[in-house]
Amino acid sequence: MENKTIHANTNIFDVKPEELSYNIRVIYNDDELVVADNLRELPTSSSYKVAFNIVVQCHNGEAQFDVGNEFVSLKSGQTFVCHSNVTMSHVMISPDFDGSVICVSDRLMKSILQAQAGIWNRVLYTRHYCIINTNDETARRSDLNETVIESFRKSKSPFKQDILVSLLRAAFLMICERFLEQSTEKKQHAAESPRMEILFQQFLENINRRQMKKVSVAEYADELCITPKYLSTICRKVSGKSPIEWISEYVVADISFYLRNTDLTAKEIADKIGFANSSFFGKYVREHLGVSPAQYRKREREATI
Repeated sequence: MENKTIHANTNIFDVKPEELSYNIRVIYNDDELVVADNLRELPTSSSYKVAFNIVVQCHNGEAQFDVGNEFVSLKSGQTFVCHSNVTMSHVMISPDFDGSVICVSDRLMKSILQAQAGIWNRVLYTRHYCIINTNDETARRSDLNETVIESFRKSKSPFKQDILVSLLRAAFLMICERFLEQSTEKKQHAAESPRMEILFQQFLENINRRQMKKVSVAEYADELCITPKYLSTICRKVSGKSPIEWISEYVVADISFYLRNTDLTAKEIADKIGFANSSFFGKYVREHLGVSPAQYRKREREATI
């Protein structure tokens, strides 16, 4: 496929692969997959919430940014991995930064990883992102620039699509292998019921995919065809946190995104996320962010000037 540059709008809730908000030379691009090898320009003034899983490998220099409200530093020889709908903001990059990126839709990721998709979801839906060191010999086997990207660029085989999917599967399985090696919760998860693991992952996926996230635990339980009590038991045993805590974590991330990056009123944001009224929304923001919605918006925007 011919290399091209993508230009797109910023400050949108769901950025599709074909609407990437920075200029990069793309090797491959369709509705569910984007591959690029010269990621040298990143947005530096806005927040971005993208609707696909992202794997960024830093080949040179350094990039710093926030994922949700957590600071991340990505250095040469490291790979950043995050699931869909994660908010990235406050990006700063060194002049010599260079990296590669693969963006994959949730549907394609499940198709590629198959039975191992649970490992990917378990790590990323609980941590939101992961940094993998790729300097050692084992990690270099999953170097996206040396394997997948080179194959995307050069392959002219009539079986190109099947070959590329196989290569992606190999690369992502190696990343999952690294997840397991780095995980401090491996023994705990191994001891839990596989059914509980699956239901917990589905619960977090259901929160993540919703725009209106602020709904009752009972509604999320109904989606899984289980009782709210059993959902609470699952969350406690698998993660040590309650369903309400998980819902709140995702709700607060969305509130922060809308207040920082849109001009929606408090009522509009409350309606969009699922609050009953503006008063309840304002109280919730003060409890979780420490200030009123207006104060939080003012503070965050002044911080970016």
